[in-house]
Amino acid sequence: MVRAVVAADRGDRIGQIIGRQFRVDALIGKGAMADVYRALDLSTSAYVALKVLRHAIEADPAGRQRFAREADVQALLRHRNVAALLATGVTVHDEPYLVVELLRGKSLRDVIKTEQRIDPRRATSYAWQALQGLAEVHAAGILHRDLKPANIMLEPSAGPTERVVLIDFGFASFEGSARLTQQGAVVGSLTYIAPERLRGEPIDQRSDLYAMGVILYELLTGAPPFVAQSDFDLVEMHLEAPPPPLDPALPRELDAVIAQSLSKHPDDRYPDATAMADALARAAVALG
Repeated sequence: MVRAVVAADRGDRIGQIIGRQFRVDALIGKGAMADVYRALDLSTSAYVALKVLRHAIEADPAGRQRFAREADVQALLRHRNVAALLATGVTVHDEPYLVVELLRGKSLRDVIKTEQRIDPRRATSYAWQALQGLAEVHAAGILHRDLKPANIMLEPSAGPTERVVLIDFGFASFEGSARLTQQGAVVGSLTYIAPERLRGEPIDQRSDLYAMGVILYELLTGAPPFVAQSDFDLVEMHLEAPPPPLDPALPRELDAVIAQSLSKHPDDRYPDATAMADALARAAVALG
């Protein structure tokens, strides 16, 4: 059995049938917690993404709990701008897995790397769609806690811009619940973390809105608002520094949306994702 589990961690699951329903077709990703496979759903003949907890993490109770939390969180969400959970279970080797819709597009991180500055109309559409998904997440009492361009996918769509899909709820938490991390630890990417999280204060949905403000700024300029040589300096910038102004050619309304979403104190930000999306929609009108 040990040999089989180790082989599976090397990606040698190809051809296996998981949960009597999903036939593994190819290894498509390796994350810190899980390996991700393309698999064929034998009941629908559709391809899906199968995430299997890595053996080294499976042996860690905290890692296993976090993976279970991801499944619990996504089971509550049904929205076109949030990756859909299709199934959960454990393999014959007692490895937890979850099945989500297979996304075939690019991540926002990849698009920014390729294009750097994104056309403002597309940028505002991406951010507006992400906020629609985030509003659904928050309505379910969930905080994402790791919003960043790598966790936002762009899927081909019949509309003028791609469909935005929020992914990776591995660090998500139910609002007001106990953390899964050690006391004082900060989860998520430091580039997108709100000041109150760095201060160790209680957080709510407005902390996710701060991350969305950072992402919107990065879409419009090609770089996040705060960049530093050390983590210490980056933390200081989040706590104290105002975001640099946008290109003067961009509407001032967009500057105002970013300034409010990046306020150092949550009470000065938008109260929720819907309010920020509405403000962004009004600002987009100035783009013509």
